[in-house]
Amino acid sequence: MACQTVRSHGFSLVELMVGLAVAAIVAAAATVSLVAAGAAARRHLVISRDEDGARSALAAIVRDLEAATTWRMCTEARDCPQKAIAKAYDVPVLLAGSIGWLVADELKRCDKICEKYVEGVVALDIVADLPGTDGLIERQPFQQRHEARARAIEITVTMRDGRRYSRVVSRPEKAS
Repeated sequence: MACQTVRSHGFSLVELMVGLAVAAIVAAAATVSLVAAGAAARRHLVISRDEDGARSALAAIVRDLEAATTWRMCTEARDCPQKAIAKAYDVPVLLAGSIGWLVADELKRCDKICEKYVEGVVALDIVADLPGTDGLIERQPFQQRHEARARAIEITVTMRDGRRYSRVVSRPEKAS
C-alpha cells in the first residue's frame, strides 16, 4: 500500500505571519531612513539660508564701506553725525559715509530709514587696525573716538546658532 502525499496550495498561517513581520520591519527601516534624510535636508537648508544671509550682509557692508569716504562708529554722543539712529536703537552704529549698520533684534541697514537687512544676526563686531607708534599697527575694537584713523576693519557677524562670519576691508593707500 502506498501513502498518498497531500500537496497544499498557498501559505500556511505561520508562513504568512513571518512574511508580514519581515515586511513590516523592512517598511519601518525605510520610513525611519526617509524621515532622517528629510530632517537632514531641512537642517541643511536652514544652515545654508543663514550662511547665505550672513555672506550677503557682509558683502553689502563691505560694498558700503568701499564706496564711503569715511568710516566711523557712532554712539549717541554729540559729535556723531547719525546720533539719532544710535539713540533710537541704543546701540553703536557702524557708519560708512551716511549709511549706518547696526544690530537691534536683527541686522539693520539705515540710509534714510532703518530697514531689516538679514534675519538671524545677533551681533556685529568691528575690530580696527589703527596706526600705532613706530609704524606698528594696533588692533582694537572700533570705537567712536578712533574717528577716521582706521586703515582696515574686520567686520564679524554672529548668527543665532553661534556661527561667526567675517570680512576685512582696507582703506586704499593714498598716493604720495
